[in-house]
Amino acid sequence: MGAGAVFISDLHLSGRHPERAELFYRFLEERVSGIGTLWILGDFFDYWIGPAHMRLGEHRETLTKLRALGDAGIEVKFIWGNRDFQAGSELSKFAGVEVIGESCEREFGGHRTLLIHGDSFCSRDRGHQVFRAVSRNRVVKALYRALPAGVSLGIAQKLRARSEAGVKRKTMATMSFAEEAIREAFGHGVDTIVCGHCHDAKVEEFDLGGRKGRLYTLGAWEEKAEYLEFTGGEFRPRTFPGA
Repeated sequence: MGAGAVFISDLHLSGRHPERAELFYRFLEERVSGIGTLWILGDFFDYWIGPAHMRLGEHRETLTKLRALGDAGIEVKFIWGNRDFQAGSELSKFAGVEVIGESCEREFGGHRTLLIHGDSFCSRDRGHQVFRAVSRNRVVKALYRALPAGVSLGIAQKLRARSEAGVKRKTMATMSFAEEAIREAFGHGVDTIVCGHCHDAKVEEFDLGGRKGRLYTLGAWEEKAEYLEFTGGEFRPRTFPGA
């Protein structure tokens, strides 16, 4: 197994944007070989309806390539996003991906790090937080996963369209991370947070009263891939193709 890790988020893979899948395949070939772990921090898929999605064939090539990473000794770990929180053991069985769930903490070079998608930090977006709480309820998730594939797919597509329309009506302040939510996360003892969701790649530092916190926000994949790597004991923002 290689050393180091690569972190990605917000690819929004779907049949509507095949160019993003092609960019991801190139990225795997040119940037991921030799690392220890690929961390996918949510919204990898535009939506995921659960085990039934495996029968659609929409992401079969992508999942096959993830399986090939595992066969090459590279671990692939998956954190839920707000679009693909229905992902579960089916990804493990077919693609060898470890689906972790909402978040996790890991040590990277002595830095206690929170890995999370990040939509929970948008606490001013009350509508999204209510939807988030309801949709992640165990009973609701189980009922949804039990629906016929055609029904759950139709629901997912309608919710996706409604979400796109809703974003246009929201203010930037509503959709941005709330500083108090970030500070609350740092208050649990981590000194580094890596997340996605806001689509704007940046690095921010926080004074935590005697210690420093650093927030790495990953960018969305559109014409290029903005990602983060951890090698040589340091986190480094990167762009592919490019710098």
